[in-house]
Amino acid sequence: MKPEIGTELVNPKAGTKTVFTATAESTGGDHVEIEATYPANSRKPPLHLHPSQTENFTVLSGTMHGICGDEEFTIKEGDELVVPPGTPHQMWAGEEGAVMRWRTSPALRTGEMFCDMWCLARDNDWAPDPMQMFEVMSGYADEFCLC
Repeated sequence: MKPEIGTELVNPKAGTKTVFTATAESTGGDHVEIEATYPANSRKPPLHLHPSQTENFTVLSGTMHGICGDEEFTIKEGDELVVPPGTPHQMWAGEEGAVMRWRTSPALRTGEMFCDMWCLARDNDWAPDPMQMFEVMSGYADEFCLC
């Protein structure tokens, strides 16, 4: 699945919503940008990195906690965080949840990766097993790497 501006990915089990505000196609490959909504005390994603992409996060509301490299952090409304390529990181929402603008540069196939993971979750009652997730993510080695 290839996202378009306005594509909305909702995971009812995790309570998350992702809306594409820019795609690789709309930016000539420069970046992909989403607005991501997380519920209170959202689940921690695995520690991961992006081999050749920079991520820019801006908190629009709420609070995000995380790890970037060797540093633990908390960012709140109005704060920005830049994660350079190759830097291990993970982020999760605080007690009130959060909404973030999330830009990944260059875009590569990040939009397709988000869509493929969402489809995998949807097709497996929002609970795919780790091997299924590994199979999908292994197709995106330029975009994502577990630490």
